[in-house]
Amino acid sequence: MATVDTPPPDYPPEITGYAEPWIASPGETVAIKVSCTEPEYSHKTVRVIQGVDIEHSPKKELEEITSIPSGTAKGRFQLARIGSHARTDDWGASLSKAGLEVSLYFQPHLPQAGHRQAVISTLDVASSSGFAIVISTEGAVELWVGVGKEVKVIETGFKPARKRWVSLKLHLKGTNIALSLQPIPYLAEKAGPAAHVQQELEETVSLSPENVLLLAGSYAESPTSAFSRVTNFFNGRIDSPLIKSLGPKAEILVKYDFARNISEDTIIDASGLGHDGVLVNAPTRAVPGFDWDASEADWTKAKYGYGAIHFHEDDLDDAAWETDFTITLPPDARSGIYAVEVNSTNGKTSDMITFMVRPTKQTSTKVGAKVALVLSTFTYLAYANEKLADQNRSSSVEVGPGFDINQTVRTEDFYRIHRRQDCGHSNYDVHNDDSGVVFSSAKRPILNLRPGYVMWAFSRPRELSAESMMVGFLEREQIPYDVLTDHDLHLKGAAALAPYNTVITGCHPEYPTIESYNAYEHYARRGGNLMYLGGNGFYWVSALDPKRPWRLEVRRGDQGVRSYTLPGGERFMSLNGTQGGLWRTRGRSSHGLFGIAFNGEGTAPGVPYKRTEAGRDDKLKWMFDGIPEGELVGEYGLGGGASGDEIDSFDLACGSPTNAVVVASSTGHPDDFGIAPECTGFPIMHTLGTQTNEIRSDMVYYETQAGGAVFSVGSINWYCSLGWDDYQNNVAKLTGNVIQEFLRRAAT
Repeated sequence: MATVDTPPPDYPPEITGYAEPWIASPGETVAIKVSCTEPEYSHKTVRVIQGVDIEHSPKKELEEITSIPSGTAKGRFQLARIGSHARTDDWGASLSKAGLEVSLYFQPHLPQAGHRQAVISTLDVASSSGFAIVISTEGAVELWVGVGKEVKVIETGFKPARKRWVSLKLHLKGTNIALSLQPIPYLAEKAGPAAHVQQELEETVSLSPENVLLLAGSYAESPTSAFSRVTNFFNGRIDSPLIKSLGPKAEILVKYDFARNISEDTIIDASGLGHDGVLVNAPTRAVPGFDWDASEADWTKAKYGYGAIHFHEDDLDDAAWETDFTITLPPDARSGIYAVEVNSTNGKTSDMITFMVRPTKQTSTKVGAKVALVLSTFTYLAYANEKLADQNRSSSVEVGPGFDINQTVRTEDFYRIHRRQDCGHSNYDVHNDDSGVVFSSAKRPILNLRPGYVMWAFSRPRELSAESMMVGFLEREQIPYDVLTDHDLHLKGAAALAPYNTVITGCHPEYPTIESYNAYEHYARRGGNLMYLGGNGFYWVSALDPKRPWRLEVRRGDQGVRSYTLPGGERFMSLNGTQGGLWRTRGRSSHGLFGIAFNGEGTAPGVPYKRTEAGRDDKLKWMFDGIPEGELVGEYGLGGGASGDEIDSFDLACGSPTNAVVVASSTGHPDDFGIAPECTGFPIMHTLGTQTNEIRSDMVYYETQAGGAVFSVGSINWYCSLGWDDYQNNVAKLTGNVIQEFLRRAAT
């Protein structure tokens, strides 16, 4: 699948790329895949000590890894080939004298997509053999059929309704063709008229054993034009494809049961003949089919109703770009954030191709690490290439009350995301057919995964860029540390955290899997110290398959702050069969472990914290050492005060520990902040910042049964205040006090 291409006319200078794998170990080789519009570019590899470079931020600091050769390379433009489909190369194709029957159910979600859409195809235009069922640009079903010398087009006049199932049956016998299209009524709704087309051709239908069977795509761009790769992608669902011979000795050639092996990228031939197929670009499975009746919403328990796959023209799992060069990490490479810095030699464009390096036992021992910072790599994937600013999509959002999209900061990273539609969507976006995106992949350029990224909606660093400021702080304070990722916790559990005295979260650890969440909990139960230095953490359930660790799955329900809602019957993960939605719905609200949980958000500047009476207890003096009595904590920051963006609060009724102390609370948010829907009752009232005390950040501390402690701040903005004026502020002072106290306790 060739990815090297020519830039569109008037395309601006651009260089970007991605690393594979995006999380690597010392000594491992990493493939760097680059797209560049310019003739030549230079490259070098750096460790990112601090990546943000804006007014009042810490000094940007990159350490070149000189043991990895730098160099130059020729530029070439690369495109990802988006669109999902199913393919079977060997499916026993034949056209006996008795003829062939093709049947399936399909449900179009975008009948008029602006291009043709192939529901099923074996058509080879070059040999004029095979057939294809196609929805035309105008939304009408056509049959394309090869007769040896040409491809005939048979129009049906049938226009399927959006999101309504159709039963399709096609008979091919000699020169005779019969096609039946029968709409299936939705509940008591009156279905549209059926279409039955029968036609006698002058030539015999041709079908070759070489014809490839495709679902949701075709190699035929038109009846007279072949294409080198799959095109004419279908937007919608297909259920129960079956091809068999006709006549008294009818034999099934292939019969697909999509309800089997739902977690896999293969489709099973239930005929027993072994003609299994493969799925390309991760279409959505575990969705209701034509016979779903809502009697069972969990596909793992259902006996019927989940035999469909939802295909999309904009699905992407693996960009499959050609590798431009490889780098081999030194065996003693420190854990952390790394990037290949690429610059066109004509000075027109540049980028930072970012990846992470995990620690090994040897590198950790060399550092003497007692503290671990866990980068929120699941959140990076969930937000990867998000297009929430695209007001042409139903997933575009008003991030908070009073939000003005025209007043946001837009960097080159932002424009690159919206320019490179081929690089796929985030878990916040919807597909072109308006269905929610449930998968995100690391095997593609993630254009907002950059050390200096400024998030457009909040006009401040967020996720990776904000977390790089914590790396810079640990370096500044000379605290021996390692950098881990959500993926490490998912794969290794609490064992990944066991070597450390103190574990620090990222600024937005929103999407834990059950494995990574359990790692934190088991670590705390064994006496480890936790510092939750973020907000809106441990919120949405996600799933990851160890066989495909680059792919994240998120299934949003009808609760929580969200940009779309998946329909009923689609809220259980296809990768592991567990319930999606909020961790709160699963009984695992972060109140229980971290003392606080998400309550609201807003794009206005943050506000500072004020110590509570309980926070003035002599037992907590160590926490505020060096901070004058009465001084507000976090009055300044790159996003206003330290409590801002998305925030969390303490609540005994929701499971916060009874021995926890709220040591400080935010000083009051304006009406630019709104409450999270799960925090309201009926009637829904008092939802803005000045109208309710529920919208606040609580700084919480408590000691655990096993002798450790948990410290939480409940704000994404915390790191933006930590880095203010090169760490010369009381947020940095308080953060350092807590880390040093936890380390001191371990030493005594």
